[in-house]
Amino acid sequence: MNIFRQKLAAGKTMMGFEVDLADPCITEMASSQGFDFLWIDIEHEAVNHETVLMQIIACKAGGAASLVRVPWNEPYLAKRILEMGPDGIIFPMVNSYEEAQKAMSACLYPPLGTRGFGPRRACDYCREDLSKFIAEHTERQCRFVQVENVSAVKDLDRILEVPYLDGIIVGPCDLSGSIGRLNDVYHPEVIALIDETLEKCRAHHKPAGIAVGADTPEQLRFWLDKGFSFISAGSDMCELSGAMKRRKAMMDVVLAKR
Repeated sequence: MNIFRQKLAAGKTMMGFEVDLADPCITEMASSQGFDFLWIDIEHEAVNHETVLMQIIACKAGGAASLVRVPWNEPYLAKRILEMGPDGIIFPMVNSYEEAQKAMSACLYPPLGTRGFGPRRACDYCREDLSKFIAEHTERQCRFVQVENVSAVKDLDRILEVPYLDGIIVGPCDLSGSIGRLNDVYHPEVIALIDETLEKCRAHHKPAGIAVGADTPEQLRFWLDKGFSFISAGSDMCELSGAMKRRKAMMDVVLAKR
């Protein structure tokens, strides 16, 4: 059982951070700060598979679990990520029971699913007994789908019944866009959909996570009070950009006083 699954099973509320930039040194730096997990994003970012592998290794070096969001719900996009042995995999924009089944099937070996066999880092570079690895593979990685559309909320009772689904992750920005309010994540209609999602997750005894900006303590507390099991808040790109902006502003003040 991996570190993220252990904490999830223990009911620990976990805090994470998103890694967008293609430098494993940044990932290692972030993972050593004490975050429970790092969200490695390859849906929107310009990173290749070699970089993702180095980021997963950097997470382990720093002590944080690695959750990798693949670009789309397609088996061939998930396969190479699974072989790298991350602690979790995230499928974006899953809107129905059938789509959730497809995602889980891509993660599981026959007869449970359709995943092709060829583990690499996931089986300790072929040093692990493969029979043991096959028997335990369902426990090695957490499998999540993202709820990012109103249609997913409406079909969530069925989605949560899909075998081997470890939980869902709310994508509030795209969820708001699905009802014509893109990026208005605190709008009452959006919050109502999120509350409905959480209620259904509780009814099915499934954990729910969320990825947000949460730039203030009040914003972070708002999402924590909703009852999410894990939260990814902030990203390396935004933190670095903000630090650069503050540095330039300080320089401008010093120059103006000369």
